[in-house]
Amino acid sequence: MIDPHVHLRDWTESDKETLVHAFYVAWRCGISALFEMPNTNPPLTARNAVLRRIADADRARRSFADQTAIHHKHAILGATRNRVQSPLSAPFHGLYAGLTADPDQVRHAAAVHGELFPRVVGCKLYAGHSTGHMGVTTVAAQSIVWRTLASAGYRGVVAVHAEREDLLRPEIRNPDDPLTHGASRPPLAEIASVQTQLTLAEAAGFRGTLHVCHVSTPEALEIITRERAGLPFTVTAGVTPHHLLLDSEYAAASVPGPRDLPGARGSGFTVNPPLRDRSARERLLAAVLAGEADWIESDHAPHTWADKLDGAAGLPGIPAFRCLCDYLGRTMDHDTVRRMTSTRVLEVFGIDPGLVPRNPAASGPFGREEYGLLAREYPWDPYTGGQLCR
Repeated sequence: MIDPHVHLRDWTESDKETLVHAFYVAWRCGISALFEMPNTNPPLTARNAVLRRIADADRARRSFADQTAIHHKHAILGATRNRVQSPLSAPFHGLYAGLTADPDQVRHAAAVHGELFPRVVGCKLYAGHSTGHMGVTTVAAQSIVWRTLASAGYRGVVAVHAEREDLLRPEIRNPDDPLTHGASRPPLAEIASVQTQLTLAEAAGFRGTLHVCHVSTPEALEIITRERAGLPFTVTAGVTPHHLLLDSEYAAASVPGPRDLPGARGSGFTVNPPLRDRSARERLLAAVLAGEADWIESDHAPHTWADKLDGAAGLPGIPAFRCLCDYLGRTMDHDTVRRMTSTRVLEVFGIDPGLVPRNPAASGPFGREEYGLLAREYPWDPYTGGQLCR
């Protein structure tokens, strides 16, 4: 299984998540590869930052594999004392280079992708501000990004956070009322942004892959499904566990804080784009079950509980990724689930399957108990103890 959309924090945000810890949770969930978003601190917009992140990830992978090997050796000691064990692995780590409104930086990011692929799996465009404030928010600036990529001959993946900044209404958001978060980032902001990005990319002569991240509305997925066959570039859509399994009713609930910390009404469910209403969620899920999305992605974005109370957007998502995989497996055929959780990602990104290690946990049991153990690795479980796992 491959999770192509995660935020692994670390560096100045190691209180939220670290590379080693994320590799541990992902491997326990059966995930063999993680593709990391660039809104780290500092962001992954320059070659030196990208190289530093790759080096740190490599050290974290070695540390994880060494620790796992020690635990594995202790577990098998005696029964297989004289048998040589295969080296244990860690998830493949790739990352996206962030794009800004500066044409020189965009050309630089495209060159870094060409130089460091497959460790740099693609580029990321924030078409609206989210965590990290990396937004390229005007249509004029976005047009320059697409034209610069096209003129540079970039044919890789551009992952897009699609929300139209001019349709967001931050002034109506009330931190004491989490329901207002969804109203401040309405469905139309995503729907219009998807159409805008498709139009701009086509007008620019782009010939790579435009991937729409974390699609949260059935209307946006319908636009992608309807228009991609007639475009001269590839268009893909990713969907998340939280947009398929949770809805805005959760934000209306009074939830306790974790581990005896204070609670707040719905604060834990703040995410960009927001959770939608039940009708939209059910229609989006039906479209996914009909095969209209390309893959699932966790958008794993952990925060401290104090940050959540302060309005930080994002949910821990790696354990839920596995839950959603198993949920789809009870409804869809095996080949379709495998395509949505691994093979389609490899095909679109052009990554050699041999680079992705086999993870034995992918075929192991993963019920409420397994989910609960891993969900407790984070301050709060938005899925309330794994009731979504069988």
